[in-house]
Amino acid sequence: MELKIANAPCSWGIEFADNPANPTWQTVLDEIAGAGYGATELGPLGYLPTDKAALNEALSVRSLGLIAGTLFVHLHKPEERDEILEKTRVTCQILKEQGADFLVVIDHVSSPRTDQAGQVETATRLNDEQWAEMMETLRGVGTVCAEYGITPTLHAHAGTYIEYRDELDKAMRDLPPELMSLCVDTGHCIYAGMDPSEVLRTYKDRVKYLHFKDINADVHTVSVKAGTDFYTAIGNNIFCPLGQGCVDFDEVRQTLIEIDFNGWVTVEQDTDPAAKSDAKTDAEKSRAFIEKAVIAKVA
Repeated sequence: MELKIANAPCSWGIEFADNPANPTWQTVLDEIAGAGYGATELGPLGYLPTDKAALNEALSVRSLGLIAGTLFVHLHKPEERDEILEKTRVTCQILKEQGADFLVVIDHVSSPRTDQAGQVETATRLNDEQWAEMMETLRGVGTVCAEYGITPTLHAHAGTYIEYRDELDKAMRDLPPELMSLCVDTGHCIYAGMDPSEVLRTYKDRVKYLHFKDINADVHTVSVKAGTDFYTAIGNNIFCPLGQGCVDFDEVRQTLIEIDFNGWVTVEQDTDPAAKSDAKTDAEKSRAFIEKAVIAKVA
């Protein structure tokens, strides 16, 4: 096993490019580099510069690479399919220009599922027709990615219509491996009641990219019991620096060794930009934890 680590704008609370509470992209890139990371994700389209030369300059002066982009869209809404596929093309073009490898594909957090995050037994599910439409959109996304040489990786995410194990399994059955790989997020797995190590073992042949995220067990328990919506839970610090939550990274490390995973891991700690938390310090803590508890124990 060999891991290369990156961070992402979402650790600074960047979920939407036009949020007035966002720190500047210059600050975020400065702090990702300053926290000791060698690469970043693109974040929401339009947050970082989209012009090839401008983005290349922004990254190169900080000695950062670009490893992935994110497609965070309403995959379950067929009326948005054309717009989604166009956004996929634009994002893939940017990724290709910067030598990035992956597109993380996430159904957008939406009602009623945002209020049902972590509630595996009672959460609203799509009906068969709605599910089939979402799969059609995802196959389209995979086809566009293939045209650009970008690897699409599906990300099961709290508060969306692909969150729980039954939904993840169904998507993996319905989507051809050549059109959709998998990004396993350790924190979102726990949020949804899944064991990330078991998911990694089950889908070892499709796991191409990883997100390391940790989750506060007490906040998680309270949030699920109270039916707290996903974004409120973020504001309540449900996610925390790596090693301070309940994800068993010893088991994750051992599983990655067993499946011989070699590739990129992006650290994420979803946060509320209005909370003005010290994202750089948290990113440094998470990097130090990975280097000591995961990478050093393999070397």
